[in-house]
Amino acid sequence: MAALGLDAWWDEPDYKQSYTANLRGEFILNKLMQRDPKKFQALMADIFKGKDPLPESMTASQWRIILMAMGASLTEIAQVFMRMGLEQQ
Repeated sequence: MAALGLDAWWDEPDYKQSYTANLRGEFILNKLMQRDPKKFQALMADIFKGKDPLPESMTASQWRIILMAMGASLTEIAQVFMRMGLEQQ
């Protein structure tokens, strides 16, 4: 599977207006859901057991699992971590 192509995401007006970690996270999660809704929903249900987490409260491990499963490259995962203020593990 090809990488997600995140570079284009950061130029979108909705991302540029995301001034908090929660809004940035919501933007990223929404883009992932648009990519493959069924896969994304199944993944989120498995990780969070049906609860709807706040993006800013998600752990680095949870973000990594989601991004990898959705096809992100290691470089893209690092970009998301930087933008979400998470530390690489």
